[in-house]
Amino acid sequence: MTSAAKQRVEFGPEHRPAGIVTRMAAAGIDLAVVVVLWSLIYATVAGARLIWSPTTFEWPTPPVWLTFGLGLVLAVLYLTASWAMTGRSYGASLLGLRVLSFRRELPGWALSFVRANFCVFFPVGLFWVILSPGRRSIQDVVLRTMVVYDWRGADSRNAE
Repeated sequence: MTSAAKQRVEFGPEHRPAGIVTRMAAAGIDLAVVVVLWSLIYATVAGARLIWSPTTFEWPTPPVWLTFGLGLVLAVLYLTASWAMTGRSYGASLLGLRVLSFRRELPGWALSFVRANFCVFFPVGLFWVILSPGRRSIQDVVLRTMVVYDWRGADSRNAE
């Protein structure tokens, strides 16, 4: 793990647990990011086919299982990298959220990977935030993570 991942985030009043509305909005933005990434991959494959054989070009028609499977893989990789490196995905960044471990550190690669799989394959766990007094999803409870409001940038997060 990098030294940045080991540094603690100092908590202030702005670091209260995030609620369901903000987390759902961030998840929606992240879903849009994954769709755009998948579309770019599709366009790249189509472009390569066009360059390879322009006279017999046909748009690629991948099977549904491949389309769906690639979307899931992209979502897991995107969330893993985002949370491990900065503690926030693009959607979380726009809405001022950050994912932290129970030690109030960035989750690291292994925990981010497990959490990303949990979130992608069991998204209804997010709705536990509504019932949880600490505003924690099932993923947060099981993996001992938290999602907090954090409007500060990456540079000021670890200022001492």
